[in-house]
Amino acid sequence: MMLRSIIPLPALLLAFTLVPVSADEITLEPSQDAFVCDCVPGATNPMLGNQYLAQGRYSACYNRTFIQWDLSSIPAGSIILNAEFRIYCADFYGSPSGQMAYYRVTEDWDEDTVTFINRPDHTTDGAVIETTWPTSSSWSVIDITGFVTDWFMGAEYNFGMLCHSDGCTSTSDCAYYSSRVSASAYRPRLIVTYTEPGTLDAETWGALKAV
Repeated sequence: MMLRSIIPLPALLLAFTLVPVSADEITLEPSQDAFVCDCVPGATNPMLGNQYLAQGRYSACYNRTFIQWDLSSIPAGSIILNAEFRIYCADFYGSPSGQMAYYRVTEDWDEDTVTFINRPDHTTDGAVIETTWPTSSSWSVIDITGFVTDWFMGAEYNFGMLCHSDGCTSTSDCAYYSSRVSASAYRPRLIVTYTEPGTLDAETWGALKAV
């Protein structure tokens, strides 16, 4: 009678712990983006035009940007490891004050018709807060792994994100390039790192066989 060798559970767990899991990365441009201003409540992308977005306080006015991504190109069943929102600040006006606030949007909207008057609602639950403002001609990088994970897993419906500000005592405003700027290298992007579960590469199988 031939006895089968049994891999002890601790050794099996150790093999999975020590073997690195390969990850993939995808860069996504927004499916839509636009900004609104409370001083021009009926306009979409007021003053700057649709090649720009704005976030912050300018004089007594507050600019808000809405942005959304289509995550369907990430393979179903993947595990989100990291998600970075990157947006290029073309110009910064005033002096940094207060903080940048990022919220999940909870209603549908359209980049061609959204205004301050009809802007979608949002939730402050799980908000991402940044106290360091970008400077002119620089990238702003925001970790929104929690948002993207919730959207991808279906825990929250993907209506995108609101980029707002809070506690600004005077002009503190970023003019960003939008997804419609002609220079594609400066368009906003979402960089997602993920891994597909249930797929063991040759290195992983080799490590398991060696146990």
